[in-house]
Amino acid sequence: FILILMGMIVLTVPLLVEVDTAFIEIFFVSGVPLVIGVFMISTYTGTLIDFEANKSKKYQSILWFKFGKWQNLLEIENAELIYYTYFIRNRPNGISLMLSGEITVYKCVLVEKGKKFLVFDYSKETDAIVALDKIRTGLKLT
Repeated sequence: FILILMGMIVLTVPLLVEVDTAFIEIFFVSGVPLVIGVFMISTYTGTLIDFEANKSKKYQSILWFKFGKWQNLLEIENAELIYYTYFIRNRPNGISLMLSGEITVYKCVLVEKGKKFLVFDYSKETDAIVALDKIRTGLKLT
């Protein structure tokens, strides 16, 4: 977001203040951070589940286009919620803040043939519960 904001500021300054720089130069100087920022925001990974077709896809999104291969889900026996708590401590380096404390990660786990094979991590318990309800409803688990 910072790169996009920087590009927008560089692009709009000549509209507010008279500058001697050619517009094409301003356009290129503002365009580079804009393009890099949009590319960074639009690049992420995830997992999709199609409950009707009983398939899942791990994908990589680039410019909001999702690339990945659909795979059939086998017989899912259960979906459960577990949590994992750990302590984090940053070492002082003179630059970063000294942040330390307990962190809890909530995990929705799909169980297939007695093995946990697909895990979704959440930082908030309420988000994990909502996701678990959607998964159980979609897969018709009790």
